[in-house]
Amino acid sequence: MNKPLVPEDIKKARPAIYLFRAAACHLRAHAEKTTPAAITRQMFKGDVVTDLVIRAASSPASLTGAGWADALAALSIEDLVMQIASVSAAAALVQRGLKLSFDHFASIRVPGRLLDATDAGQWVVEGAPSPMRSQRMTAGPTLLPRKLLVNTSFTSEMARQSNIEAYSRALLTESCALALDKAMFSTTAANGQPAGILNGLTALTPTAGGGSNALMADMKSLMDALVTNYAGKAPVLIMSPTQALSLRTVASPLFNLPILESSALAATKTVIMVEPSSFASAFDPAPEFAVTDVPLFHYEDTSPTQITGGTPSPAVPVRSPFQTDSIVLQLRLKAAWGMRAPTSAPHVAYVSSVTW
Repeated sequence: MNKPLVPEDIKKARPAIYLFRAAACHLRAHAEKTTPAAITRQMFKGDVVTDLVIRAASSPASLTGAGWADALAALSIEDLVMQIASVSAAAALVQRGLKLSFDHFASIRVPGRLLDATDAGQWVVEGAPSPMRSQRMTAGPTLLPRKLLVNTSFTSEMARQSNIEAYSRALLTESCALALDKAMFSTTAANGQPAGILNGLTALTPTAGGGSNALMADMKSLMDALVTNYAGKAPVLIMSPTQALSLRTVASPLFNLPILESSALAATKTVIMVEPSSFASAFDPAPEFAVTDVPLFHYEDTSPTQITGGTPSPAVPVRSPFQTDSIVLQLRLKAAWGMRAPTSAPHVAYVSSVTW
């Protein structure tokens, strides 16, 4: 008989590990035509947390449930974001900002941020009345859950290997990292994805000439843009790894602003400065997995299209997991983000086509 799960049990491994174990169990169970619970006993020797995650799922590998499952799900998602922070600038920004949850909410209204000094307390002399004013409030972003789908495929041979947990962990973290960075650091308006944090903003003019003079001029322009709107207290820079290397090579050793690296910014040579405390994000505490080997899939990770007839079909290449003896794993996760400062007084600024 299983004992009730208590918080101490979760210390046996990082919470996100149980998320990857759930994926691995469902992949191998599908390949071996058995149940995830049986695979759990085979792979993880009856580990109580992994077993409960699998058994309590109301849909394939869902972490929804009462009490312990909700807590474990929230920990798993936060730990998943933390784990991919080393390869995702977006995940690193999430860790620094305001973290919320979509649990039981269709949307979240986040309070705006106001850093006007006139709204602070004021000094008074002894015996004098203190000023009293109504605190001004600004409208912050409304976070609407957008669905992130990560589809990855495994051969049945991979699913049967002892390394399937490591494979699923690597592919899921790398896929989530790329998807988050590409969406978050874009100028794209909200559609199937949350709006990029650069949406509605105008890029600053890059300084010509290259070298340290151009670097410092661009940094000053970015900082001035934030300070004008009462931000800039503890900003971070976001840029491609190549640009980060250039900055570290050209800048003074005393340059100490944190740098988050993202390959999503490499093509445009864009450098972003953002106030993390003005950034808010929310994730669904109930990630779900689904596995299949039956349908046809368009193997396209940039612009997938509907699979139709025609000569040729616009969806190329199309493959059958059943025909290739493969298994498709899908991760479903709802997420959203936004800046608490309005675009009219933004706490994020960027410059593209830098010359340094």
